Amino acid sequence: MAKKHGIFDGFRPSNLRGRQNRIRLAKFIIFIGFIVVGIVFFSVFVPRVGINIEIIDRTEVVGTMEIVSVKISNNNFATLNDVVIRFGENGTNQPIGNLGPFASVMITPDKGNLNFDKVIVRSNNGTTEYIKSR
Repeated sequence: MAKKHGIFDGFRPSNLRGRQNRIRLAKFIIFIGFIVVGIVFFSVFVPRVGINIEIIDRTEVVGTMEIVSVKISNNNFATLNDVVIRFGENGTNQPIGNLGPFASVMITPDKGNLNFDKVIVRSNNGTTEYIKSR
């Protein structure tokens, strides 16, 4: 008797189960990958949301020249309007303007304000205030 060659020749249920297990494993690995990406996102980006004030203080040429600059970063998803910065309690207000989402700006104080003790940043017509001590 001659062997018939049909569509289901060589089909074994064990091959189908192995293929289904590989598909399930691939789905599980993709799902775990999304969970890892979510954990990284929440642990890295979410704590940095808000205003970040960084004071950069450098002394150059064996203490003869001091450079002080302040970096203000807006890590919000919203624009901050009417941003004003003041160096120290008695310093003068320096207007910055609007600070868009994920924008930053570097500011250097006047020569008379180099010995400030804190940086005060106000935005949204004074409704929000951020203070960073030196």
